[in-house]
Amino acid sequence: MIWRPAGQYARRMRRTVTALCLMLFVGCATYRDDLDRAMVHYHSNEYDKALALLEVLEDDIDSLSPSERAHYSYYRGLSHYRLDQRHDARHWLGMAAARNKARAGSLTAEEKKRVDDTLAELNEARWGGAKTGEAESKDDKEKASEKATDKPTETPKEEPTENPSAP
Repeated sequence: MIWRPAGQYARRMRRTVTALCLMLFVGCATYRDDLDRAMVHYHSNEYDKALALLEVLEDDIDSLSPSERAHYSYYRGLSHYRLDQRHDARHWLGMAAARNKARAGSLTAEEKKRVDDTLAELNEARWGGAKTGEAESKDDKEKASEKATDKPTETPKEEPTENPSAP
């Protein structure tokens, strides 16, 4: 065994630990970098490139922060929408809305409005203006209350008249 002074060993260990931490930090940053590149492509109207990056990133979505996951869903949904892939757009925009609801403030007010408006348009096209369960239950309650407050009106029954010409 070769003897080394303690100072050299400590310096080497610090360098090794620093290098490992730096590699770990850089490794985590690449997912955020992919998301940023996809956002740049989206804003440059290169929706197919944005979508390709986002699809590759899907397996590693757990490495993103909750806010970044909401943005991932937002940009993926809008990319599908711009490429006229309505079914996928509804799915991912719904995910963005759910993630924003679970962690309020993940999306800006403008992004949230765009999600809501686009989802409303997609739902209208999909279901032809069918109401959501909440809207239907409100309508049912209103109809029930109207029926309860309405007084039944009795229609006068006609008295049978005898026909004098009958045998």
